[in-house]
Amino acid sequence: MRLSSIGEFDVRNHNHRDDVIDFRPNNLLTCYICGEPIPLPDQVNVGLIGCGSMGSELARAVHRGEAGSAKIIGLFDEYQPGRSALAKELGAGTEAPPVEVETVAELVNLPELDIVIECASQAAVITHAETVLSAGKSMLVMSSGAMISPDFMKTVSAAAQASGASIYIPSGAVGGIDALRASKALLEEVTIVTTKKPISLTGAPGFADWEDVEITEPTVIYEGSATEAVSLFPANVNVAATVSMAGIGPDATKVRVVADPNSPGNVHEINAVSKAGKFSFRFENMPHETNPKTSFLAVLAAIETLRSICEPDLRIGT
Repeated sequence: MRLSSIGEFDVRNHNHRDDVIDFRPNNLLTCYICGEPIPLPDQVNVGLIGCGSMGSELARAVHRGEAGSAKIIGLFDEYQPGRSALAKELGAGTEAPPVEVETVAELVNLPELDIVIECASQAAVITHAETVLSAGKSMLVMSSGAMISPDFMKTVSAAAQASGASIYIPSGAVGGIDALRASKALLEEVTIVTTKKPISLTGAPGFADWEDVEITEPTVIYEGSATEAVSLFPANVNVAATVSMAGIGPDATKVRVVADPNSPGNVHEINAVSKAGKFSFRFENMPHETNPKTSFLAVLAAIETLRSICEPDLRIGT
């Protein structure tokens, strides 16, 4: 995390490098050099791209205070009725509703905006990430599949570096990301198997040949690289993109997508072989109640990522 990208707080204005900042409780940082306390912002202002089921659930959690000092101040979604419904819901009671905007350019120009959360699609990330980051606003990306293109990653990373913004990719519907990152240089093989009910795969380009087929037993729908998987199943296997970026890369990461009418939920199994050891992780996630393509854990991971941005005094894990 680059602290200088959050709100009005800027360690560079303290006349020292940002690597001499020591975390302390009570919403303060302390400079190692002079010992002077430096306050963190009381509120982290959030703009939301995507007001569908995942974006709405995340916004409600922020509204309930589950993400620390974060507050939703702006909403963008091309579907105006959904955007307005969420704004009205968040503005119920005494609070002013978030500002509705027609473009992402308007969103990043909202006064005091600190960070933008994308909860829309890979296409939305590709279209808007450079605009957000070039404006100096950090970005939390849920549709991580968009990030595995080397050229696109290079573009957005350059924009973030130039503006001082940061890019956050939550662990999503799986765990074990810290182990993969820690052993990245020693990894030899990584495989992820995603098993979902057929209804959760409907509409995906990679499921097109199976749409009218009655699937009565576990059936392998796809087997190949993470690079190809994220384009064939853009709403289903963002976890494969996240796992591949944490590990040996999207071309080398093996992905298998299985349709199983009796699957206990959205199941992800990760197996990794490295010189540091062998790792196996299995996650049986409950699908989100309003979007079966997405695991509820993915929403929870985003909430926790945002909370850790707002409250950086303690970080557990790699």
